[in-house]
Amino acid sequence: MALGEVRLNSDLHRVRAGRLIRGGLLLVLALGLPRSAGAAGAMDWPWKKKPPHEVTARCSIEPAEIEQGHLARLRATVEAADSHSHRLAYVWSGNGGVLSGNGPTVEVDAGRLPSGVYRVFAAVQDAGGNRAACEAEFQVVAQPQVQPDLLTMSCSSEPAMVEPGAPVRVRAEAADLLGHPLRYLWFTNGGQIEGDGPAVQLNTTDLPAGSYTITGRVEDGLGRASDCVTLVKVEIPPPPPPPPEPLNIAQIVFPRNRETPGPAELARLEAVLERLHTEPQGRISIESYADPEEREPQRLAAARAGMVLRYFLERGISQSRLATVIGLGGRRGGSRNRALDIIWLPDGVYF
Repeated sequence: MALGEVRLNSDLHRVRAGRLIRGGLLLVLALGLPRSAGAAGAMDWPWKKKPPHEVTARCSIEPAEIEQGHLARLRATVEAADSHSHRLAYVWSGNGGVLSGNGPTVEVDAGRLPSGVYRVFAAVQDAGGNRAACEAEFQVVAQPQVQPDLLTMSCSSEPAMVEPGAPVRVRAEAADLLGHPLRYLWFTNGGQIEGDGPAVQLNTTDLPAGSYTITGRVEDGLGRASDCVTLVKVEIPPPPPPPPEPLNIAQIVFPRNRETPGPAELARLEAVLERLHTEPQGRISIESYADPEEREPQRLAAARAGMVLRYFLERGISQSRLATVIGLGGRRGGSRNRALDIIWLPDGVYF
């Protein structure tokens, strides 16, 4: 075999190492089996190297746009990866706002920033010094300028609650910053609007009980308008309370043929006198009777009433608050025929 030549036998199934010496040179040959039967090939050379070490980072921030003075905090996040799965350290910075927190997610307080474009930066690094960096951008936009209303209107109603038929005064307060002459329009879902201009009246005649809406509109003649609404409640008044009724507050039964009462009956007169003093608007009716079988029953009934009348007059009760009624009892009235009743007449009830 010539120097530098190697002849491969396809029947070989293992590696051989051969030494060929020619003229003092040592040649070492390494031969390998083919990877498939009947085929020949050399083994990989040089050996494959390990893949390079790589650290990656991608930043984001939400929301990416806020209005100036926005109070809610932004959320900045870095998605980092290490090809060798090493632990990573995170460092954050920015050119606007206040950052808080650590790790892959932090918060950004941008509430005091003026309008403009800002960035946050994140750097990640492993223990071997391999690092990556990224940034995320957010924008602070100026608050929109609120234009003042050139034409404004408000309205009120007085009184806000009425009985059917009572008038309601309705007034509007309108202003035009440009000073144009104004035209007033009024609408209602109940009753009649009377008058025009900024002050009108609602006629509530024949309106049933309920709530009604009055709508006002002012126009400046250039296409601008403003509206206002006020409410009126119509209530049917409750029926008046029933008039007070007379009340029998004392009864005295006289002995037969006598015109003066006993001590117990005089105590009842004292109670009536006390009520006359505490209720100065009240009056009493002294209604005296006699039994037809008593002596001179008509005179006796009058004498009994006169005795009670004098009792109150002598104690300072005005004659205008006292009245007397004289009558005779029936044949079957028994002791009731000799009674004297004191009837209390409340204020509003007359003799």
